[in-house]
Amino acid sequence: MPTKIRLPFLSTYSGSVDDKGRLSIPADYRNALSPESERHIVLSFGNSNFINAFPLDFFNAIWESGESDNTEFASMSSLERDTLLLGESVVRTIDGQGRITLPQNLIKQVNMKREVIFMGRRTHFTIWDAEAFAEHRRQLQITAGDAWQRLIDSKGKKS
Repeated sequence: MPTKIRLPFLSTYSGSVDDKGRLSIPADYRNALSPESERHIVLSFGNSNFINAFPLDFFNAIWESGESDNTEFASMSSLERDTLLLGESVVRTIDGQGRITLPQNLIKQVNMKREVIFMGRRTHFTIWDAEAFAEHRRQLQITAGDAWQRLIDSKGKKS
């Protein structure tokens, strides 16, 4: 029996947040979720003006791979990390209409207005305020050729 091809999160899509904080996830992104995620995504702060959206199985794999032993929870550095990365994250289930509800604290933190941009990042996607994403694009300092070269160079370092 052939295995299902795992689709990456690609491209950019526009969307809008309604008055209740609901947001429709692009169909291509919903289709890229693995069956293991069961339509659940984890939302967390990004390192800029965006929200990270991780499939649940990918998010769990990140944390499981980073846990070296069962006593790590007692360290201060893990408490600081977890305060920012876990304490502010939420799990959302994509409803039958393809929507999630964004928490107000995440909306405020990234200064998100009504119009948003979804940007695929292969293993997950990000949700940006549309104006912030436009500014991010204007500030890029590399060309598409440079970006491909960086990808090739990073692959060479791993071998």
